[in-house]
Amino acid sequence: MIQRVSTAGLSDIMLRSALSLQSRMAEKQVASASGLVSTTYGGLGAKAGTVLSLESVVSRTQAWSDNTQVAVDRAQSMYSALGSMVDQLSSLRATISAARSDVSGSIDYNSLGAGVLDDLAQMMNLQMDGRYLFSGSRTDTAPVETSKLSVPTVPSTADTAYFQGDNMLASVRVSADQSIQYGVSAGDGGFEKALRSANLVANLTTSPMDDDALTEAYDLATEALEALLAYQGQMSVQSKRLENAQTAQDDMMALLKDRITGLTAVDTAEVTVELSQYESTLQASYSAIGTMFKLSLTDYL
Repeated sequence: MIQRVSTAGLSDIMLRSALSLQSRMAEKQVASASGLVSTTYGGLGAKAGTVLSLESVVSRTQAWSDNTQVAVDRAQSMYSALGSMVDQLSSLRATISAARSDVSGSIDYNSLGAGVLDDLAQMMNLQMDGRYLFSGSRTDTAPVETSKLSVPTVPSTADTAYFQGDNMLASVRVSADQSIQYGVSAGDGGFEKALRSANLVANLTTSPMDDDALTEAYDLATEALEALLAYQGQMSVQSKRLENAQTAQDDMMALLKDRITGLTAVDTAEVTVELSQYESTLQASYSAIGTMFKLSLTDYL
């Protein structure tokens, strides 16, 4: 009892000190294992608000980047589809040229024209992730319905009855103050001329051969070909703008993440040294406490 009374105050102080030291050492061990100053925002102190703000910007920029990537994919798909339409029109012009010099009448030009008309419609009705890309804002509706086309007369007039979409093009937000519009609508003149040219061949009178219809179909195919190539050029420019915007977004996120890391990451070498110091100090504290509890008043009598 004499020993407990004589050492109670000092031992209590040393125990509290050792427990506090043990707690700080445990925090450093967690920091060393996680690589973070703290696993909670509260442990970041005054830096917590800055980290939260930066993480919010990263999250918003990541959403923009994800949406921009979707737009890039759509733009590239539309560019590819336009290229396929160009190939079809080049083939159609070759068919029309052959019809002008075919005296045997052995080729079914009506079937060839109908086939090109159907192929063009399929390309214009391109879908991606359930969205019709050439429908403008009416993405749930196929833009081209060839059954609504009339049998053309010569000379023909523009027939847009096929078009079921609208001319409101898609856009994507790439930053807080910028959106990029992209795409092309199947209601534009180049698409109409392409379909009308194929429709003329599909309904061509071949006995005798209707030269006026062939001439008009050829001219329309040429005009449509030029228009579709121009649309491709536009899509190429739009796609490049989108890719540049996404690069800027990704660069921004990399910078922000580096800054967050600078605020939240620990200096591994420093923490290792501190852990070693804490361990030595804690061992010394335990040794002193152990020695104290072995003391007895009789040792000094």
